[in-house]
Amino acid sequence: MSSIRLVWILVVCLTASCALSQPQKLSAYDVLVEYGFPVGLLPKGAIGYSLNRDTGEFAVYFDKSCSFDIESYSLNYKSTITGVISKTRLYKLKGVTVKVLLLWLNIVEVTRKADDILFSVGIASADFGVENFLESPQCGCGFDCNKLPLNGDSMSMSALLLLLLVSAPIAASGALTAYEMLESFHFPEGILPKGVTGYELERSSGKFRADLNGSCSFALEGSYKLSYQPTITGYISDGRLTELRGISVKVLFFWLNIIDVTRVGDDLYFSVGVASASFPLNNFFVSPQCGCGLDCDDFRIRQLKFRNPSLSSL
Repeated sequence: MSSIRLVWILVVCLTASCALSQPQKLSAYDVLVEYGFPVGLLPKGAIGYSLNRDTGEFAVYFDKSCSFDIESYSLNYKSTITGVISKTRLYKLKGVTVKVLLLWLNIVEVTRKADDILFSVGIASADFGVENFLESPQCGCGFDCNKLPLNGDSMSMSALLLLLLVSAPIAASGALTAYEMLESFHFPEGILPKGVTGYELERSSGKFRADLNGSCSFALEGSYKLSYQPTITGYISDGRLTELRGISVKVLFFWLNIIDVTRVGDDLYFSVGVASASFPLNNFFVSPQCGCGLDCDDFRIRQLKFRNPSLSSL
């Protein structure tokens, strides 16, 4: 065997040996799993990534932006997503947004706690079971390409638009009930659930507090959830409730605080800070009950009939 041929064989063997010993680079989805996350946090189609293992800074690349609907909300991934990753925590995220009502909100942090994934958009957070993210959605069709269901809170579009049936109870001292006091300020009683045990009102400032015999929550038509704390506070004036505390509504998977309610003519305007919406006054003539809302066996009420509400960002 010639020396040239021998050298050539040695070069080939060394090259093959190096290739076999070189560790395969993990995919972006493999890296997620390595850090304790399910692959479904990223849609299909990631073409590459970079990761600084010392600092946790990363970037994930797609060949173009990716958007899709899941149930009744929309997600959008930019062509480059950046952030910092550590064991069971993604933070300083940029490039992923979710549509809530008419607003696109940035998902800024994702944390895994046991079998739950917690998402934060800064103003609110919510958790979902990890089983919802075992599969990656596809750009364009999400989970609907193969009719894959999402096992989480789903909200109809009407629920998104109904961001509201919640406001604040209010009141004063005197012979009037809390519900009658609401009416004296030109609000319908239905923005307050049944079961108020007492209230206080400083008439000079409009500062009030209303007390329930415990926290109160219920679903309306099964599509959205409302929660009242045992004590609700705020300020009331003619046709306006402001600086509300103690009332929240679940929109998609986020609990948002109702902070302001205003009456304008025959409409009520509700604000959660980042958005507001208006509903006709006649939807609030009846007070819901804690636990069963308007669907109690001994208190079955006509279904709420909402005209298309007007929504706006603030």
